[in-house]
Amino acid sequence: MKIGTDAILLSSLTPTINPKNILDIGTGCGIIALCMAQKYSLSQVTAIDIDYNSILEACLNFENSKFSSRLIAKQIDLLSFSKETSDKFDLIVSNPPFFISSLKGPSLSRNQARHTSSLTYENIIHSASKLLSKKGVLCIILPKKESEIFIEIANVNSLIIIKKINIYSKSNKECERVVLHIILQQSIEKIIQDKSSKIEASIITLRNFDNTPTKEYLNLIKDFLL
Repeated sequence: MKIGTDAILLSSLTPTINPKNILDIGTGCGIIALCMAQKYSLSQVTAIDIDYNSILEACLNFENSKFSSRLIAKQIDLLSFSKETSDKFDLIVSNPPFFISSLKGPSLSRNQARHTSSLTYENIIHSASKLLSKKGVLCIILPKKESEIFIEIANVNSLIIIKKINIYSKSNKECERVVLHIILQQSIEKIIQDKSSKIEASIITLRNFDNTPTKEYLNLIKDFLL
């Protein structure tokens, strides 16, 4: 699975913070990790994936980038990583598999990249609860329907959605992707205490009716795409 719109959108929509350590879950070719290293110039970025060939490709891409000293790729599944590391992360990003019950194809690596059997939402949420620092944010991109499932699971596991960005390909289409910003429950208690905890919601439209990119979209991705 190569560079796609989802990866660039997620990278563009991570919060304006200064994370010390960043974790990219399911890095694939390493595109999101590279974007994170570019966007947050003082951060160390750890990228993990269970697929051997993906890690080989990510390592090659990291080595050939000017951010190589701040990037590391590991072939490991998320649950094993969360058990063996003592590190905490100020930012966790993921463009995870999202096909929950659809038919699988003959390619194992493609199935792992696209189907949740290799990386379940429960695994992401439980691991994020352990890996996030006290001020940490989990950022994830999902299709609309799957985002609702993810929110339900997060809410019963002491994770709080603080921001929801609905993404439309065109204004006359239904919402196709959602980017979520999620924090630990104790973090929001410190931030808002007894104030209202409404989710910050926004909308982004990618293309005009004539299929040209919107100014909003071009401005969003300008730091990553020529």
